[in-house]
Amino acid sequence: MALKVAVTEDDSLFRKELVEQISSVPGLEVHYSTDSGEDLLRVLDKISPEIVVLDISLPGISGIDVAKTVRQKLPHTEIIFVTAHEDYIKEAVKLYATDYISKPLDTARLKQTLNRIKQNLSSPEKLLELKTGKGIQVTRPQDICVVEAIKKKTIIHTATKTFTSDHSIMEIEAQLDQGMFYRTSRSYLVNLSKIKAIKPVSRTSFEILFVDKDCKAYLSKSVYTGFRSKLKKLSAGGGQP
Repeated sequence: MALKVAVTEDDSLFRKELVEQISSVPGLEVHYSTDSGEDLLRVLDKISPEIVVLDISLPGISGIDVAKTVRQKLPHTEIIFVTAHEDYIKEAVKLYATDYISKPLDTARLKQTLNRIKQNLSSPEKLLELKTGKGIQVTRPQDICVVEAIKKKTIIHTATKTFTSDHSIMEIEAQLDQGMFYRTSRSYLVNLSKIKAIKPVSRTSFEILFVDKDCKAYLSKSVYTGFRSKLKKLSAGGGQP
């Protein structure tokens, strides 16, 4: 069954181009196309799209506000921004947008992102089963912000919970996608897609802050170059910055 896509773009010619490019990807079908955020929200519950492609500058309600409602009603829907505005990237990250593509349209990047979404949604969801002092804690890898090593145990911070596991940081690292998680020091393993900011704290280390989670990790200067390279590669490949 084809994945349902909704497109919201006020420029009719550009909207037509988006629809054509999306429709050319096997396994995707544009179920709704409109020039208005209000129109999309009116039919959102009815069509329940797996993917929403949005401009930010829309008449009436902005694309950012549309995305906020989409995220509230359909928390697992993939959101792609295609826009001429470069200054809303932080807001897009907070909304867990899958990609933020600048105009004029980079069709190769759009299709790469759509194919990655299609592959992820067609694959069985991976769950981590982690031992704790109270039994087994089940969590999705993509929900983890940071894993923090404390002696032989670890503290796992997600957007909604924090718990202590009996597994070592190396054991958890071995179960996670190395393209998405990075070991920033001996004690921290971070989800690159959850990073909000990086701040220097000394001549040899940096502090990492996360989206929607009041916790911190530390980045050693010795791995800074490799870390930045991985972060740029993730962003260029269509992931969150």
